[in-house]
Amino acid sequence: MMKVSVIFTTFVASLLIAVSFGEAEVSVKSWDLGVNCGDVNGDACTSKKGYFKGNESSFKHITSTGPTNIYIHITNIKTSNPDTQMVYVCPVGRMCDIVETSEDIVLIYKNVNVISIYATNNVEEYHLQYIMGCNILDDTTIEIDRENGTAWQGHHCWIIIPRLYSGSVKQYTAHTYGILNGVQLPASSTIGIYNLLTIGQKWEVNNDEDLYLNVVPTSTPTSFQKKREISSVVLFEVNSCAPYCNSAGFKLQMSAISGHDMKCIEKKQLCEFNIGKKCTDTNFKCSAYDKLQLLIIQSDVTESFDDTARLNITKTCARKNHAGTTWTWKSLFCYTYKSGKKPKCKRYQGCVKECNMYRLLDMCNKKSKSYRGVTSFT
Repeated sequence: MMKVSVIFTTFVASLLIAVSFGEAEVSVKSWDLGVNCGDVNGDACTSKKGYFKGNESSFKHITSTGPTNIYIHITNIKTSNPDTQMVYVCPVGRMCDIVETSEDIVLIYKNVNVISIYATNNVEEYHLQYIMGCNILDDTTIEIDRENGTAWQGHHCWIIIPRLYSGSVKQYTAHTYGILNGVQLPASSTIGIYNLLTIGQKWEVNNDEDLYLNVVPTSTPTSFQKKREISSVVLFEVNSCAPYCNSAGFKLQMSAISGHDMKCIEKKQLCEFNIGKKCTDTNFKCSAYDKLQLLIIQSDVTESFDDTARLNITKTCARKNHAGTTWTWKSLFCYTYKSGKKPKCKRYQGCVKECNMYRLLDMCNKKSKSYRGVTSFT
């Protein structure tokens, strides 16, 4: 049976180094996922994911065959009169939500069948992205643990809002990190992950692959449910698994971190990996870094040791010859096959924790030079 748990913990961790999007600036504000509902005859949007451009004359219904959850992201509102009400979002049987400014907004509705959307005469244009039929996880540390071979109950996707503080008005996240492992998928199935507010950041995972996530927040918060603000929303979905979805398995762990913890971990990793001889305090303590290490160990499903025993085992890694050759952190942990994949960290016996930390901090993507057996990052 699938276990989905949201666990409150003081643990926060970091990837520190942002993923490159390939573009310095991105002009669009929404993914345009799914079907262009503006090209569909009639007013009903019935696909699981869709989008459309609306204006004062448009009227759309996002329609489900039964009660479900619907995520809506409205962007790029253009109006001739910014002081008037803009867009009406009306779940059938409930009060309408009225978008009263031209700022972007995210709205989430649970257990609804139909949502009608229309704009006032002053609205020249707006863009709407919707996703329906997903679980909603809006809390602190998030874990989704799906055991393969068990009956799949519920949806095949999740809308995730990682937070530092449960129920807070603002999200307060400087970054969100995640670990996805134990991936077992039927043929032709993949896992897709989208940072819905930071356009350009997405991942696709195939069978038997591990993934380290660095979810970059937006620089400007987005309005959420009208009275709150968010900077990171993630879509996690298992694609094309039918009729063999029961054979899918994976474990996802995500946690939002604060700016303070990012600085703490950045200072600690200078000493842990001997980066550029910049370590100023070898006895520096960083609880966020320690808890990140423990979470990495707990995410390793290939071992059956208790946490303490496994932590002691991984402490044996040192800067010495490995497999009879002189190596640096980067040459060892960043080795890549011709297929573009890296060996799994579990192959580096005694250095599993270090390998996972190295990749989690995205250090393989930094330029480096090696001298005297020490790797220096620039």
